[in-house]
Amino acid sequence: MITKFQCYILDDEPLAIKVIEQHLSKFEQFEICGSSTEPLEAHQQLKTLQPDLLFLDIEMPDINGLEFIDSMQSQPKIIITTAYREYAVEGFELNVLDYLVKPIPFPRFVKAIDKFLELQKPETTQTHNNTFTSITIKADRKNVRIELSDILYIEGVKDYVKIVLRDQSILTKYSIGNFHKTLPPDQFIRIHKSFVVAKNKVTAFTSHDVEIGQIELPIGRQFKEAFLSGMK
Repeated sequence: MITKFQCYILDDEPLAIKVIEQHLSKFEQFEICGSSTEPLEAHQQLKTLQPDLLFLDIEMPDINGLEFIDSMQSQPKIIITTAYREYAVEGFELNVLDYLVKPIPFPRFVKAIDKFLELQKPETTQTHNNTFTSITIKADRKNVRIELSDILYIEGVKDYVKIVLRDQSILTKYSIGNFHKTLPPDQFIRIHKSFVVAKNKVTAFTSHDVEIGQIELPIGRQFKEAFLSGMK
C-alpha cells in the first residue's frame, strides 16, 4: 500500500494549476485534494482539508502568497510557485520548502518533490556502534521521538501506521512496508500485511498467531515461514 500525500494548489491562473496537476500526476504518492484561484476560498478550504503539501502562487488578487502564509494558523509544507524571483528570500524566511519559478520545468519540480519526501522519512538516533535506539516521526504536526524499546507492535491503517506503545498509540502518515524498512531487522519482524512486531515483546506464538501479553495478532500466510525462522 502506497502512502498518499494530500496536495492543494492555490494560483489565480487556471493554466498554472493545470501544469502542477500534470506534474503531480506522474507521482503515485500524491493526490490533489483541492485547488482554487481565489485566496479567500482557499483559506477556508485549507482549514477543513489540512493537506500535507500546498503549492502557492505569490501575485494574486486581494492578498499575495507571502501574506497568505502569515495568515495561516496551521501550515502544511509549502512550495511557492511564481513568475517572480525577487520574493525568494522572503519566502525562505517564512520557512517554505522550496521556491519554483514559472514556467516550472519538470526536472526542477522533481527536486522539490524529493525534498518533501525526504522530510517524511522517520529520523533515527544512532549510538556509537552505528545502531539506533529511537526514531522521530511526524504526528499531529509535531516531531515525536519514540524509543524503539517502547514499541510493542506497528499496525497498518489505510495510509497510516499506528505505533502501539505500552501506554499509548501514535498515528503517522506512512505505509507499513516502507516504515518496516526503517526499523532494525534484528529487533522487528513483519508477521502480516498489517502488522510488524517487536521480537522481544512477543510472549508466545504459534504458526497462526502471536501474543504480546494479552494482545493477539494474526500471522499472514506469506509471512509465516520468515517469522518462524526469525524467531529461532
